[in-house]
Amino acid sequence: MASERAQNPVIDTHDLTELLRQQPLPAPFKLAIYSTESGKSGLWEAIQAVCRPTPGRPPCGEQCFHSWREMVGQTLKNKSPVVRTCPKGFIGFALPFPDHQGLPECLIGGGIRDKNHPSATPPVKPQNLPDPLVVRSHDKHRDSKGQTAQGVPQLSLEEAEIVVKRLYQTLPRLLETKLSSKNLDRTTRYLDAVSEISRDLAKCSDIEQALNVINQAFTILFDLPKILILLKSSPKSISIHTTLGVAKETCQIDEAQLVQYLSEHGTEPQTLIGESLSLLFPKLNAKSACLIPMAESARKIGAVVLLDVILHKRDLALIGLLVGRLAARLERLMLDKRHEQDHEHSNRMVSMISALSLVDNRDHLFNQILEMSVDLIKTSNGSLMLFNETEGTLKIVAARGMHDTIARCMLVQFGEGIAGRVAKSGFPMLVNDIERDSRTATRNRPRFRAKSFISLPLKIEDRLIGVLNLADKLDGSNFNKRDLDVIQHFTKHAVLMVDRVTALEQARQFEKLSITDPLTGLYNRRFLESRLQEEISRCQRQNQKFCLVLADLDNFKLFNDICGHLAGDMALCKTAKLMSKTARDMDVVTRYGGEEFCLILPGTGKKEAVLVGERIRRAIEFETFPGETHLPLGRLTISLGVAAFSEDGQTSAELIHAADLALYRAKDQGRNRLVTYDPSFASEMPLQVENSDYINR
Repeated sequence: MASERAQNPVIDTHDLTELLRQQPLPAPFKLAIYSTESGKSGLWEAIQAVCRPTPGRPPCGEQCFHSWREMVGQTLKNKSPVVRTCPKGFIGFALPFPDHQGLPECLIGGGIRDKNHPSATPPVKPQNLPDPLVVRSHDKHRDSKGQTAQGVPQLSLEEAEIVVKRLYQTLPRLLETKLSSKNLDRTTRYLDAVSEISRDLAKCSDIEQALNVINQAFTILFDLPKILILLKSSPKSISIHTTLGVAKETCQIDEAQLVQYLSEHGTEPQTLIGESLSLLFPKLNAKSACLIPMAESARKIGAVVLLDVILHKRDLALIGLLVGRLAARLERLMLDKRHEQDHEHSNRMVSMISALSLVDNRDHLFNQILEMSVDLIKTSNGSLMLFNETEGTLKIVAARGMHDTIARCMLVQFGEGIAGRVAKSGFPMLVNDIERDSRTATRNRPRFRAKSFISLPLKIEDRLIGVLNLADKLDGSNFNKRDLDVIQHFTKHAVLMVDRVTALEQARQFEKLSITDPLTGLYNRRFLESRLQEEISRCQRQNQKFCLVLADLDNFKLFNDICGHLAGDMALCKTAKLMSKTARDMDVVTRYGGEEFCLILPGTGKKEAVLVGERIRRAIEFETFPGETHLPLGRLTISLGVAAFSEDGQTSAELIHAADLALYRAKDQGRNRLVTYDPSFASEMPLQVENSDYINR
């Protein structure tokens, strides 16, 4: 691991290099700073920065590197400058920095040709040069292969030694008088910039905007080459959000190791090299990393990772300050986002519960509860299981991600399997990995993409209603406590609707039983009387018409005597189905009593009523009934009487009496026919006719 000196240099090498390059040197050597902490690669980078090979020739190789390494080694050993000419005719030097805490060890320079080297041709001497060390930047000569080198500064080795000696002598004074001033100036400017950036961060309205401000500060203000920004989405989940200067394919992290590393270390910056770096970032192409945790109120929300850079203490402190400001702003934005999500969830729940309160069908209610639960926490699979206390089983009544037929066939015994155990315990189960969790420890089923799920009991007070199961979040993440809290809060209100809908269905069932004939399933006489009065009132208000049809099975008493009452009941049920199927959708078909039926035909005159009645009569006539061959006509038939409002009666009693007389006339004329009421029927048959036995003929 890099030493404290390299990690946090007291003197900024950028300031030092810039200061040296600004000095009026008598010869324009190219300068670079080398520290032994940077190793072989650091020396090679410094050599490449100062070495100026002859145009047309390949870069220097191992021979040049070894020559420089030997020269630097000698300089550091003897604590004195060394000046040499390389085999290609270029002068280079190495001189030690004065002993000072935080300074690097060595300054190297190069890029000037030795004018006395055999590879150099005699330059043309410029006129009127007062100093023999002034750079000859416009000399022209040819190298040993005859190629022209133009604009390369030239000195003799002796002249170069004089320049290096002067530099070595003035270096301590230069460092004392100007470096501190430059450092102070840069620090002041950086502090002003950081202050402005902090104010800009405080104005950011979303996470992306805040990160964009920080990225620009890192790359422009601090000239950082490679940056990673990591954000935690949950206490055990962290991901790379931003990559600058780094190939995305190399940005792979060991999420578990990284979360653990952040939890075990404080908020101070950490230097990662070698094994520690490859452990957290397996594919990252970097030699070192400075990991700065993003923490707010001791809660770590992520980290900023700076790659392949040695930071000055000042810069590290300022970057740390910015990271702290970023953490505070991100925490605030995340909190606002959570509040916004909570508010949105609350509004959605109120809307969902309101929608559920309008549902009056149990099957539809169960489907709605499941669909709303899936939508609330964004999952793709789920099921709602209803508890049958008598049988001790759980049965799926609504499913997402499962075929309906398969879902209906599945039964889970109380206390068995995950859902059965949840039902028995009465406590929810939140699992991140079904194969590793000790409560489950079972192989994940292929139809589930993820190994995380939620299973929770649905209860009203202490009474178990069923179990809700949810799996496979749409974003592929694991379920968390927040998901469980949201779904528990929703289902706590949603299950109350189950009792409400059950009560409504029971009330409807009781109401249906009170107005329905239990044998045929048709409306009964009680419903007929109420509905008939409603139709009369409506037609009186709107000046409309309707018809009433009385129908009676012919010779039904004889059919019962011959075939038995069971066959008679079957015939009545069959007749009821035929009449309901043949009548129009708007017609009301009722069982009037015994083998007699009554139909209300809204908005219908006598001509249309005859068509409807004849269609029913023919349907009965051509239908086969077991035992009907023993009847006088050889088949079971029906007779019908039709009366119209208001020409044949203006009250329900008058209409029924008129239809009754028409039915009697149909019976009297030979049965299996339809007769419409005529006023003459009243004089031929008095009102007391309804006490006669014509109905049973």
